[in-house]
Order: sequence, then structure tokens, then C-alpha cells
Amino acid sequence: MRALLTTIAIASTLAAPAAAQPTVKDHIDAMRHLRLGQENLRAEKWDLAEREFRAAVELEPPLEMAHYGLGQVYMATKRYPAAVQAYTGCRAAYLRNMARDIHNDLLAQRRLEDQIQALEDERTAITTGRVTPMLSSGLMELDRRIHDLRTQRFHDERTAVEVPTWISLALGSAYFRAGAMADAEREYRAAIGVDPKLGEAHNNLAVVFMLTGRFADAEQEIKAAEKSGFRVNPQLKEDLKKAAARR
Repeated sequence: MRALLTTIAIASTLAAPAAAQPTVKDHIDAMRHLRLGQENLRAEKWDLAEREFRAAVELEPPLEMAHYGLGQVYMATKRYPAAVQAYTGCRAAYLRNMARDIHNDLLAQRRLEDQIQALEDERTAITTGRVTPMLSSGLMELDRRIHDLRTQRFHDERTAVEVPTWISLALGSAYFRAGAMADAEREYRAAIGVDPKLGEAHNNLAVVFMLTGRFADAEQEIKAAEKSGFRVNPQLKEDLKKAAARR
């Protein structure tokens, strides 16, 4: 328990906003660490990736992608409570950034554009075959992240902000792996609330329903996932059928 609390405390510290606003130099250095973190993440050099993402977060807490990268490292190394905290930090940074008027903040504009460029470079590396995505949904996830960051260019800080689906999906998966089914369900539902046709969220919610004994609901979510064009693993259907038969 002490180790778990220590992990959460460290991650919470990283997620907290810094007392002083980052400078242009901080941003340049943070982006260098972010890109190095992405390179090491793709190479599965987890320790190096974690170090670089941590450095980026410490230099520039509003850098959403650095928090997200930390979450990816923690998921890959099965440190799920830490992944929850990292993705929560990503969500907090995203919402804070969306609540600001970036039109009069040159550093915020640069932060946004540089993160978009880093993701677009990563997408190019995948499509040209220079790197392999960590997940089969890698390109779709990248496209979602690029799209949602681009929307910040035109967002009116006075309007309501929705948490992007890629953050809710990642956070839901971290909660799921940590055994927090109710929290995972909440995040998957949040993703569906933003995009009702998001097959991956329906699929993941079906798994939660199956494991918590709500078999009819699980069946409905599988149908919704397939209707959206998502390929549901046949093993999930078989597992659901067997679980329902044992009731």
C-alpha cells in the first residue's frame, strides 16, 4: 500500500501546474525531451522514455502530450495506478489549455503548434513504414489527437469543453487494468458521449459489462461496436456466451 501511495504521490506532483509560467526556453527544452521520449517509447526503451517525458512535464506542465507519453510508458510497464495519474494529468492540462484564450498568448500558440507538428511527424513515420505503431489503432488514435489539438486554435474559452475521446479511452483502460471497473465504465461512457460511433469504446464497455455480470448490456455494446465498423474479437463473443450460460 505504501508503494502504491508513493507512486500516486509522485505522479500527482507531475500533474500539478507549476508555480511559475514556463518560458520560451522551457518550452524549447520540453519539446526536445518530448520528442526524445516519443523515440524511446517507439523503441520500447521504457526507462529512457519515462525520464524524457518526466523532464518535459517538469519543464512545461501544460504540455499534454508529455503527460500522455508518461501514461503510455506506465501502461506498457504495467504500472497502472501511475498510468491513471498520468492520464488524469493529461486531461487536466488539456482542459486548462482549452480554458485559456491562446489568441493573445504566443507561447501557448507555439506549444500547440509544436505538439501538432510532433504528432504529424510521428504519423508520417508510421505511414512511411519507418516505425511500427504500438497498437493496431495507432493511426486512428494519432488522427484523433491531432484533430483535437487543432480544435484549440479556434476554441472560444467561454464555451463548454469536452474531454477528447482519446484521453477518456486511455484513462478507462488504465482504470480497467487497475481493477477499478466502475471508473473504467465511467470513462468509456464519457468517450461514447462525445462520439457515439466510437467502436473501441463500445467494445471496451462490453468487456466491463461482461465481467460485472451485465450480459445483456454487454451484448448490446458488442452490437454497437460492430455497427460502427469496429472488428470485435470473436473470443469476446464466445466468452460472453459462456459467461451468460453459467448464470
